[in-house]
Amino acid sequence: MDAAEPQALDPKAEVETLVQRARQACLVLSGSLPRNELDVRALNVWAKAPFQLLCVRETLYWRVEELVRCACDGLERGDLAAAALLTRGVAESVGLAWQLLELLQQRNKYSAAKLNDLLMRAFSGSKNWEEMPKPYHVMDLVRLVDKIVPGYQASYDALSEIAHPNGRGVFGLYGTIDQQSYVARFGRNLEKTYSTRGVIAQALLGAIGMFEPAYNRMADELPKFLNELEKIWPAEAGIA
Repeated sequence: MDAAEPQALDPKAEVETLVQRARQACLVLSGSLPRNELDVRALNVWAKAPFQLLCVRETLYWRVEELVRCACDGLERGDLAAAALLTRGVAESVGLAWQLLELLQQRNKYSAAKLNDLLMRAFSGSKNWEEMPKPYHVMDLVRLVDKIVPGYQASYDALSEIAHPNGRGVFGLYGTIDQQSYVARFGRNLEKTYSTRGVIAQALLGAIGMFEPAYNRMADELPKFLNELEKIWPAEAGIA
C-alpha cells in the first residue's frame, strides 16, 4: 500500500488554532494572578528597592493578564484593530518585565540611590509631569527583548501596521473591492483578514511566552537580593 500523501494544512484552521492557544494561555494567566497585597514589613530590609520592584512586578502581571484577556476577546469577535492595539500593549509590558529583571540581575553595577532612581522610573514614571521620574520608552523596552529573542521587534512592528490608521489598519481591515464590479464593500471580520488575525494571535502568543520567564526569574533572584541587604530585625535575616 502506498503511503498516504500528507494533507496540506488549512491556513484558516491554523489561524483558528493560534487563537485557541492564545485563549488557553490567557486562562493560565488568569488562574495565576498574584496576591492582592504586599506587606513591606515582610521583606525585613531598610532598602526601598525590593518593595518598589515587587510593586511593579505584581501590578505588571495584573496589567498583562487584562490586556491578554481583552486581546483574546477581540480576536474571537473579529475586532482586529482592538486586538492589535491590546497585543501591542502586551508586548510593551513584557519589555518592562525584562527591564526589571535586568536591573535585578545587574544590581551590583549601581549604587543604592541609582538603583532606586531606575526602579522609580517604572514605579511612577510620567511624561506629563516634569517633577516625576522619566518613564522607560516603549521602543527601548521592545529592543531589549529583541536582543534576547531576535524578531520580537519585527513582530511589534507588524502589530503597529495594524494598530495605526494606515493601509493595513483601515481599508485593509474594513474594506474590500470587487475586482469584477469595482464595488467597494465595508465591514469587519472580512474574508481577507484571516491572515491578519493570525499575525496578531502569533504575536500575542510570543509575548505571553516571553512574559512568564521574566516574571518567574525575578522570583528566583529576589531572595538573593534581600539577603544582601541590611535587615530591620537581624534575627529574622533571610527569607524562605
